[in-house]
Amino acid sequence: MKTISIWQHTAKPTVTYPTLQGEKDADVVIIGGGISGLTAAMLLSDAGKKVIVLEAQKIGMGTTGNSTGNLYVTVDQHLSGIKKKWNADTMKSVVNSRTGALNLIEETISRFDIDCDFRRTSFNYFAESIDEKTEEFFKDEYEALTDAGLNPKITDDPDLPFPVKRMMSVDGQAQFHPYKYALQLGQHLSAKCEIYENSQVEDFDQETGIVTTGYGSVKADHVIMATHSPKGVWMVHSMLGAYREFGVARELKSGDFPEGIFWGLNQPKHSIRTFKHQGKNYIMVIGDKYKTGQGDDTTEYVKRLEQFLESRFDLGPERLVWGGQQYRPADDLPYIGRHGGNLYFLTGFSTDGLVYGTLASMIVSDQILGKKNGWEDLYDVNRFTPIKSFKEFFKENIDNMVQYIKDTPWNVDAASLEDIRAGQGKIMESGGEKLAVYRDENGKNHIVSAVCTHMKCVVNWNPAEKTWDCPCHGSRFSPDGQVLEGPAIHNLLSKNLQKPQA
Repeated sequence: MKTISIWQHTAKPTVTYPTLQGEKDADVVIIGGGISGLTAAMLLSDAGKKVIVLEAQKIGMGTTGNSTGNLYVTVDQHLSGIKKKWNADTMKSVVNSRTGALNLIEETISRFDIDCDFRRTSFNYFAESIDEKTEEFFKDEYEALTDAGLNPKITDDPDLPFPVKRMMSVDGQAQFHPYKYALQLGQHLSAKCEIYENSQVEDFDQETGIVTTGYGSVKADHVIMATHSPKGVWMVHSMLGAYREFGVARELKSGDFPEGIFWGLNQPKHSIRTFKHQGKNYIMVIGDKYKTGQGDDTTEYVKRLEQFLESRFDLGPERLVWGGQQYRPADDLPYIGRHGGNLYFLTGFSTDGLVYGTLASMIVSDQILGKKNGWEDLYDVNRFTPIKSFKEFFKENIDNMVQYIKDTPWNVDAASLEDIRAGQGKIMESGGEKLAVYRDENGKNHIVSAVCTHMKCVVNWNPAEKTWDCPCHGSRFSPDGQVLEGPAIHNLLSKNLQKPQA
């Protein structure tokens, strides 16, 4: 199964950036070239700072280019959830801070005349069936949205192309093409700061501010980790749950679906939106999340999303599939800000990363510039909230412990190399060593260590995306062991084993 997001399918880069080579100096080095890193680069270079951006792959092709393209001021855990776990004032602060970030995105688009299909639209919760839990949600969320000044409207039997019992709507939200936004923003910024692609960070020294790649290094006064999850081993990883979900886009053969952001309330939860490109009308569905590295046969998640669309719409043959990752914080608020000395974290955005990533860049840029940001205390990366965090902290860390235990030798698949089909990956063991073996379409075996280089969990095969995914903290690797995302810095170790001995 080939995976490519609708955004990468409908936009191509017109500019490429060099690979970092040699030694460089900067005021700020930003690791990560998605919406968070590029926004921070814009704000800091505007203030006169010398900025270098290091992107491991290509600008915008990571989380940003695999997102929903939805921009909204509510949140994944819902405003009623924030109000219950925290309080009404915190909930209002979340809305106000996200409103500021959404407005900055719109201002940036206007400032640079970025052509990225930006439009203001509505955010909608819909329910295809109503039970006691759904009824309670509508009541609680309506009150929360009203308290936050968002003026929700409830409609029974809304005019959608499939039966829906009830829908709650909030105007003034937005959608755009996130990959176009990142590509064009990067192009504008390249005149003010240095951007490097294919420059995977292989090491960094927090004390000296030296960040090292395969061919060069940067020494900076400040290091921003705009990598979704901080690179390296940090306590904050114990406060994050790594989850993955797929997106499927299909061309509508007939019929239509209204513009807007639509979140389903029935299990499994899905979000729906449309996108028009060159005369084609696409309908896309995203959702049915699972713990990264623990999805068993991940192709089943894709099949369920396709069945969801096929049962509700008249679809053409064109089909796009992609995956996206989220890191869910233990107390429902992101972790943003200075993590001691010259290091800055931006993480825990759940599925709300386009707006939260922009907000995080605003906060850390102000900290670097010596300005007090009004939201920095709310999202402080060093906050201690044991009562609010305990349930998720306990669940995620017990789960991680289970992953370590289950990967002891007696549970490892002992299949022979001949049992691996073309396009398939398996975990094997030879001489007490766990190996990740992938056979490509030409029959060549790619053999790497199955032990994640982050914190030594054993990776699992993701057949839908053909990747090795770590079930503990969400690091992901290509079939030949190259780091794709997550906290891991180093690639899986290559092995030369040709065939296990009898």
